Amino acid sequence: MSRFEDNLWAELEREHAPTLLESVATQRRARMRRWMGAAAGVVVLGAAAVIAPVYFGGTPPAYAVVDNPDGSVTLTIREVQRFEEATAKLCERGIPAIAVPLRTGCVETGRSLDVPVAAVDFELTPGAPKITITPGRVPAGATVVLATDRTADDTWIVTGGLYASDQRPACLPYRSR
Repeated sequence: MSRFEDNLWAELEREHAPTLLESVATQRRARMRRWMGAAAGVVVLGAAAVIAPVYFGGTPPAYAVVDNPDGSVTLTIREVQRFEEATAKLCERGIPAIAVPLRTGCVETGRSLDVPVAAVDFELTPGAPKITITPGRVPAGATVVLATDRTADDTWIVTGGLYASDQRPACLPYRSR
């Protein structure tokens, strides 16, 4: 470059460099804000996608326990393999009942009581059977033992019995129809 061009370039840098540097910094900040806003939006949408199905209905629980006005409790079954969840929900209500698996070849380890079970009412509705237990009708020292399974054709099998509280079985056997 010639001396004139060098002097012109130096003068331009002196007069306009701070403005240009500020402009570049402003553009970088604006770009960074857009990226931060986009990232925050993704986080909010992700959280909403996880929380919304639970809050607005989503998948119903495997077992639902509802307190009835007459003091009984209705257990609605939607999944058969979550026995601990059903038992925990019944225990929360103070109901002397447990849910166990229904298995082929199960050997009953508990002792079934030979008393009529007026405490339990079965309602086999399609999709989600309901079992209503009236705690006042369960004899002292007894536990209602419930077992369910679903067949290949989506038919529910619900069985149970009354067992001594210290003789509860770990499973109930399939019985031939």
